[in-house]
Order: sequence, then structure tokens, then C-alpha cells
Amino acid sequence: MCCAVLAHLDRALAAITDQPVTTACLARIEPARRGAWALRWSTAGHPPPLLLAPDRRARYLHADPDLPLGVDTAQPRNDHTHPLPAGASVVFFTDGLIEHPAHPIETGLERLAALVTEHAALPLQDLVQELADHHPSDGHDDMAVLAVRISCA
Repeated sequence: MCCAVLAHLDRALAAITDQPVTTACLARIEPARRGAWALRWSTAGHPPPLLLAPDRRARYLHADPDLPLGVDTAQPRNDHTHPLPAGASVVFFTDGLIEHPAHPIETGLERLAALVTEHAALPLQDLVQELADHHPSDGHDDMAVLAVRISCA
């Protein structure tokens, strides 16, 4: 489902611009079974979602990323699914939050996960503010952070 939307977006970008290359992550949180939720997502060369489990451990939901939009519209896109337990949070972010010219992107990813773990007990709005204020990047690229918490009720 998410992959179909990204495939349509890929073709639309190719039709309206000469330089359509960009990354994207499209996600949907949906009911999985009684009282449970699932994250369904598709990426186009974008950093993976970061899952903050109820036990306050953060880990990336790694999946083989598809090509960025605008590279090859004929390539298939894939959906990925992961269960979301009550109390879990999912953090989505742009690469501007983690990229720094002095170190590899993996270092930025590790630092972001550590920052999320360190501030896991904060209310969601405060967690996002901490990530925006203390990100591991050099601050020269655009940054966006979106976090969603699954209700315990």
C-alpha cells in the first residue's frame, strides 16, 4: 500500500521536473488485531524509522531501502511491517538530523538512537524538542522530526 503511493509519486516527479531525485518515507500505523497496532512503511532511500520500545530501548527498523524517488521508476517498491506494542514510540526524521561531514552516517544514526534512549522517559513533545536541540548533525541541512506514541489504553 505505502509502496504503491511511492511508486505513483515517483512517476509524478519524473513527469513534472528535470531533477526529481529525493528521498522519502511513507508510513501508516494501522490496527493489527484486537488492541494491537502495526507500522507499515516504505522507504525511497530514506533513513529507517526508529522504534522506541516500552522498555525504553531504541532500535532502527532496518529494511532494504528502495531507490530514492527519481532514480528508476521501473524498479519495484516494497512495503515493510512491524508490530507496535502499547507504549512504543516511532520516530521519523530527515537525514539532516544525523548527517555530519566529519563522520559516517552510521555514527549519526548511533548517536540519535542513544539520544532517544537517554530521553525515552520524556513526554513525546519534549523528546522531539531534545532531538531537535541536540541532534548529531552539523545543522547545515533541513531537519524534520515526527514522533508517534502508541497509547497504552
